Amino acid sequence: MKPLVLFDIDGTLLRTRGAGREAMDDAFLEVHGWKKATEGVHIGGSTDGRICLDVGVKYGATVDVDAVKAAYLVRVAERLEDKTRVEVCPGVFELLDAIGGRAHVALLTGNWESGAAVKLGAAGLWTAFEWGAYAEDAVDRNHLLPIARARARTRGLHHERAVIIGDTPADVACARAGEGHVIAVETGFGDPEELRSMAPDLQVSDLQQGFARVMNFLG
Repeated sequence: MKPLVLFDIDGTLLRTRGAGREAMDDAFLEVHGWKKATEGVHIGGSTDGRICLDVGVKYGATVDVDAVKAAYLVRVAERLEDKTRVEVCPGVFELLDAIGGRAHVALLTGNWESGAAVKLGAAGLWTAFEWGAYAEDAVDRNHLLPIARARARTRGLHHERAVIIGDTPADVACARAGEGHVIAVETGFGDPEELRSMAPDLQVSDLQQGFARVMNFLG
């Protein structure tokens, strides 16, 4: 039976040199007049919905999430028109090609689905993923793996184990919360030592250097 392999986006599949955070700050400025709204707010491994909640707590106000989301999507798309800001992480294309027929491949990300489409589209990766679990599905990232499992079943994709590939301690925690496995990559927001302290099932510097180990783990 094929495994269900779920990819995080930022820092795992691609890097955008801060475009996402800049776009989110622009959105909060446009909608609420808050300058550098995400400063001091934890971003790496969070969900877009959680970021909105945390910014609201910071300002002691209720965030107009729908308006922020709409403004963010415009701003992030504008930034990623500059292709020099989009970098696909090492080994991503090769791994996706290699596991295409050996695993059920999907996304598990803290991005809103439309934001995921913008980022992955700019990197030439959107068509590699037919479905996923997104920020619209849960504010708490730890709730996303059960949602992804259920969504796989509704698509007739039966699996014995689910494997998250991600770059932050939040990805490890998400996998553990959903009784899944996790491969940690050191290409993004997570400190390698902090990742190691959380005992992922496998940790690699990147998906290119760790290609053989990842393939062996996935079976």
